Amino acid sequence: MKKIYFFAILLALIFSFNSLAIEITAIKAAKNMENGLIVIDVRNKEEWKETGIIPNSILIQMLSSGRTIRKEYISELLTTLGEDKDINVAIICHSGGRSSATVSMLQDKGYNNIFNISEGMVGNGSTTGWVNRNLPIIECKAECK
Repeated sequence: MKKIYFFAILLALIFSFNSLAIEITAIKAAKNMENGLIVIDVRNKEEWKETGIIPNSILIQMLSSGRTIRKEYISELLTTLGEDKDINVAIICHSGGRSSATVSMLQDKGYNNIFNISEGMVGNGSTTGWVNRNLPIIECKAECK
């Protein structure tokens, strides 16, 4: 019962963050990767295996197998991003919820150029998603073991 309650709270937080995140389309993110935009994929290994991953993206799982936020999550993000608060980063997940929450968390830490790929990898009901737009994908190999 506690897991269901926690998951409900997590979903409420994710959807409340959704309106605060600065959004970028998958197409624009793919194009901006050529100019140095970093993409961080916060899905889990099973999701990476299912759809593949974006070439040159950074993979950092947000949730544990119990569907709770991993205690190392924020510290891994901050280590990856470093001290430059103006670094250009886009966050992607399955359909935009976890990425939106992550963008808000990073904005609260002072990062200025953090974007949410709100359509996610597979779409969010009103948009297409990275995979369905036929944007670059590679098979997840070593990262998914």
